Amino acid sequence: MNAPLHLAATLSSGRVTDVHAENSRPLAAQLLVGKTVDEAARLAPVVFSLCGVAQGVAVKAAADVAGGGSFVMTAEIERALSLEAIKLHLWRLMLDWPVLFGRQPERARFAFVLKRLDKVTDARSAYDAGGEVLDLVARELLAGFMNSLREPRNLSEMADACRRSGSIGDALARLIEAGASDPLEDPVPLLAPLPASVFADALPGGWPDADYCRAPHLSGDAYETGPLARHVNNPLVARLVVQRHRIAARLFARVVEMSDCASRLRHPLPDDMPALVDVAPLAGGGALARIETARGVLLHALRLDGDTVADYAIVAPTEWNFRPGGVFEQEGAGWAATDVAYAEWRLRALALALDPCVLYDVAVTEETAADA
Repeated sequence: MNAPLHLAATLSSGRVTDVHAENSRPLAAQLLVGKTVDEAARLAPVVFSLCGVAQGVAVKAAADVAGGGSFVMTAEIERALSLEAIKLHLWRLMLDWPVLFGRQPERARFAFVLKRLDKVTDARSAYDAGGEVLDLVARELLAGFMNSLREPRNLSEMADACRRSGSIGDALARLIEAGASDPLEDPVPLLAPLPASVFADALPGGWPDADYCRAPHLSGDAYETGPLARHVNNPLVARLVVQRHRIAARLFARVVEMSDCASRLRHPLPDDMPALVDVAPLAGGGALARIETARGVLLHALRLDGDTVADYAIVAPTEWNFRPGGVFEQEGAGWAATDVAYAEWRLRALALALDPCVLYDVAVTEETAADA
């Protein structure tokens, strides 16, 4: 087992059972202890490079409040967070999802778009880049929907519309046509955007200890975080959820979210969209910062001793979705599979839809008659 996240299951009598997510990545937040706030803010994006902008903002935001001040969200921070989220979404959409369906990753297209986004330096260039992302969504990712006079009436029409929308649309269509992916009568609840104070008040003992960081919860309940939780009220996303196509719903929600991120580039700090960042004081001292990232909610808890970090804890989206008893383990079990290859493919699709921020592998063991 080389990957930090090992996803294992058993195929028994044609059904997938015993799904486990074994997360061995270290809790690296302690690397920030003993550093000054500025040092920690510079180090966090290096240690947690996949969402480095969000990590750096979280350090500064938590430190502002822990030090007795307040955090002020700016248009510049919002644009930086939105740019990072767009890049991460495009990475999955253009490079990873096509491969799952045997297609070539769109490396040249991804590099071209990334180069354009990297040229954003101010409000004007951010506005223009946001418009280009909206065009990308409309013309390439959702073309089959934009070119129709009405929304699809059923899943077959939805699959047809998806297939007219490039490689991502093809992936959506094939997910839909593969059949319902959610075997749960009582799915893991979705973690809607919540203020930092809700998390702060719910922390056992007032601080996210190592056990909590490994298996976060709200009042003892596991939740799913990410684009689906933020966009489940979108009519097309909701239709997929109702029909138990939650893997496809997560992929569709990612495309929808790109449009939201593009809108934030053009018009940051909107009153009619949830705040990306906020901070709450902790009862025992320190502060908790909450940031909505591409993969889900990110929490940073910090205590200071003067200008030095005395204690630090990070709760990442991966730990919500791949915790013991979490959405991957629950939704990954209980469905029919014809063979090990299909079972592994389906679990890879679920894992990719939940989007862990670490490398992962998938292994399915077939139970033989002698094992039963």
